[in-house]
Amino acid sequence: MNVEWLFHLPAPVRRRLYFGLQRAVGSRLGEVWREFQSWEGLSSEGLKTRVEARLAETLSGAVQHNAYYRELGLAPRSGEPATEFLRRFPILPRPTVRARFTDLVIDSLRHEITSPQSVARRRYDWLVVKTGGTTGNPTTVVHDARARDWGRATRLFSARQCGHPLGTRYFRLWGSETDLLQTQASLSLRVQAALLGYVPMNAFRSREADLQRHYETMRQHPEIDSLMTYVDAAVILARYIQDRKLRPPPLRTIMACAGTVTAESRAVLQDVFGAEVFDKYGSRECCDVACECRAHQGLHVYSPNVFLEVVDAAGASCVPGQTGRILVTLLNNPTFPLIRYEIGDVGQWAEPGRCGCGLAWPRLQSLQGRADDMLLTEDGTLLSSVFVRHFVGVSLNRQLIREWQLEQTASKRFVFRFIPVQTEGLAANLEIIQKSFRQVLGQSVAIEARQVTELPLSATGKMRWIINSVGQPEAAPPSA
Repeated sequence: MNVEWLFHLPAPVRRRLYFGLQRAVGSRLGEVWREFQSWEGLSSEGLKTRVEARLAETLSGAVQHNAYYRELGLAPRSGEPATEFLRRFPILPRPTVRARFTDLVIDSLRHEITSPQSVARRRYDWLVVKTGGTTGNPTTVVHDARARDWGRATRLFSARQCGHPLGTRYFRLWGSETDLLQTQASLSLRVQAALLGYVPMNAFRSREADLQRHYETMRQHPEIDSLMTYVDAAVILARYIQDRKLRPPPLRTIMACAGTVTAESRAVLQDVFGAEVFDKYGSRECCDVACECRAHQGLHVYSPNVFLEVVDAAGASCVPGQTGRILVTLLNNPTFPLIRYEIGDVGQWAEPGRCGCGLAWPRLQSLQGRADDMLLTEDGTLLSSVFVRHFVGVSLNRQLIREWQLEQTASKRFVFRFIPVQTEGLAANLEIIQKSFRQVLGQSVAIEARQVTELPLSATGKMRWIINSVGQPEAAPPSA
């Protein structure tokens, strides 16, 4: 069935139809979206009170109705704030979620949700969700109807924060399995895409012909000036346009997701497209978690739906500006509570205080990439992938090397893959890069420079510029 006509309807009509469609399938998104927005005007004290109440409800429900949390033998002490009670819960790593999947399901549904392959019988109910599985080993969680609605609300808020609220047409440079497998998306997904108003482009394809097709698609829609994208896919497209001296399609805003927005990638996107770049942070299992606003003073954590912690290797809370592991507690998913879930990313808190935009929600100052993208130096120090990408970006001459990837294959062995633009001066530049890497990673490390025609993608089809195939040293056990 052709649903393209829906795409061309006026924005107010598409907004009404979108919420009407959600109601028709049993979703309560409309009222959840209104409640989500009600949190925006809260004072710092009002926000603290509301977060405390929602967190207390989440923790109390988990210890009463889930086998995994019941085994911990935890109970709130008299007068103990929920934020203090939370710190007595152990950190929940992904391997534990995989191993204890059924024990994390609420008691009343354990007979129905028996494995990651379970399917709900009702139309709009719980849903099994798999993570992206960047390392090839996805983690499975369950989102109930409440969590699905709150997840959609986070996405609506992110779009609004990034300058293309519901009804605004935009380009979507995103992963498309249906494109790769040459199949057609379901009717409901095609209707939803048309109502949301996005023009899809496949971020999993980045060969020259694919990049040219993305460019032509954007040129065919001069009326669209917003882009939602995998950040690395957008950078590849921007450099393609730059290298070929093409006339870039002008954009007003770019929502950069599914990767680390470095200073270098932000500058490339701003220079090529002339757009304001917004860093948006989220995951499949936790939905949208945080996003920049127009003030660009950090990423606002979505307090209506998540409670975040940033902790060091020993599990102690990090102070603003200190890099640590990010822990996520979902506040609207009683069917499958994720409490102090270690999502696998590292970041820093911003200094507390109300943002220039007026929101009192806490802010992440920056995201430093995935924990499994941290490189191990000769002396055992973990090196941030953000630093490495900035380091390489500054050192590399963009007239010589178009794209690159650094993989740690052993404790003292690295492979630097690169796609050259030209060969003149390349050998000397590579020698400088290798020498500079040794100054940071250690003088005894071996760095193989390997020229390739195409960079290998992750198991999920994403580009990973930094890869640690070795792992990290064991951290001290977190405090319970």
